[in-house]
Amino acid sequence: MENKETNRQSPLLKAFIKWIGLFLVIVAAIVVYFLIANADEILSTIGSYIGILRPVVYGCVIAYILNPLMNTFQDWLVHLSERKGKKLSEKRKGLVTGLSITLALVFGIVVIIVLCWMIIPQLISSITSLTNNLPEKVNHYYNMLNESIRNNEYLADTMQEVALSATEYMDQMLTKGFLPWLQSEFLPSVNMVAVQFANGVIGVLNVLYNLFIGIIVAIYVLASKDTFSAQAKKLLYGIFKKKQADVIIHYVKISHGMFSGFIIGKIVDSTIIGIICFFLMTVMGLPYALLISVIIGVTNIIPVFGPYLGAVPSVLLILIVNPMQALYFLIMLIILQQLDGNVIGPAILGESTGLSAFWVLFSILLFGGLWGIVGMIVGVPLFAVIYRIIADFVNWKLTGRSLSTVTDNYRNLKCIEIDEKESVSYVRYTEKELNQKSEEKKEKRAALKEKYSRLFHSIGQKKPKGK
Repeated sequence: MENKETNRQSPLLKAFIKWIGLFLVIVAAIVVYFLIANADEILSTIGSYIGILRPVVYGCVIAYILNPLMNTFQDWLVHLSERKGKKLSEKRKGLVTGLSITLALVFGIVVIIVLCWMIIPQLISSITSLTNNLPEKVNHYYNMLNESIRNNEYLADTMQEVALSATEYMDQMLTKGFLPWLQSEFLPSVNMVAVQFANGVIGVLNVLYNLFIGIIVAIYVLASKDTFSAQAKKLLYGIFKKKQADVIIHYVKISHGMFSGFIIGKIVDSTIIGIICFFLMTVMGLPYALLISVIIGVTNIIPVFGPYLGAVPSVLLILIVNPMQALYFLIMLIILQQLDGNVIGPAILGESTGLSAFWVLFSILLFGGLWGIVGMIVGVPLFAVIYRIIADFVNWKLTGRSLSTVTDNYRNLKCIEIDEKESVSYVRYTEKELNQKSEEKKEKRAALKEKYSRLFHSIGQKKPKGK
């Protein structure tokens, strides 16, 4: 009887499960459509919440940067206490932690103050020097150009025609473009410009306020980091299964190692490059040595594109003073970047990311396009973590299928053969087959080239209608 009832109910149960599944698919499709249709509002809402929690974000970033300093001071204080034969009690451990946080915070603030003390006076003097020397340099270049034009009749006639054309063009621009724009758009928008300026000042004050609150948050984060770590692990093991939680914790540790190793290594590397640049510029007698060295050091934190971003304004600054010195500086900077890329950088960073040059460039372009300068800095370690997760997943799947995880085994691979004893052999193309494929490609290219040349030749010879 029970079997008959089960058989009777089973079609109904299957139909019910089928319709429930279809209903859930429809609901999921509606939800996805709603999310896509209202993406702007959802992102703006998320952005507003992130804006509210911005001091917390600043605090976490400051804490992450200061954490290595705090660990260094903490290890030093613990070693100092143990050398004196004193065991650390819980109260003394709390005192050591508080003192380590204070020393790390004071060290960071002192570094910022020293940099500002070095940069701001040099920046003011550089701007003053540029303001004083620029008219003289412009007059000098103007006299040189004027003398060259006088000594060359053809150049003088050409410059006269260019000047007349430029005068007519400027006159038209002033009468037809600039004056109407000044009357119709600029004057009514002066009030708006003043409002935007006030908003900019308020924005700067808001950033300073968030930084101040962020420092306070960073102190609490550093003081409670062990508790936060334990709570996060408790949450993971409570939500996920043990194996899944172990995998998540494993990759979090890998991410922390990559981020801390790469970012801290780049900061140390850029500091060394800035110091070497200042020393070389001082020895060579180049102008604005301190200002340009700071620019080169700061922009060097950005991988690949950083040296170019720092070189352009630096060369322009020196070019105004002396073109030959700008050329010497450019040569010096190229040699310095080669030294950094081949000796200093690898010695400090090592294989912290494990990415090839192509993937480094790809990650900088991708995350730089998404998040700007911040994306350029954090993009490399972030993509390295993603790359590591994908590589480990692929290797795990290959291992489950008893296949090799060595990439070289798949070079020039023709097929994979598995015999009855489940032994795997990797069949590669022979050198003869590779040469044959290369010849076939050359023949195809030659055929395409001949086809298109004939087509273009026939188009060129085709006579226009009516002739």
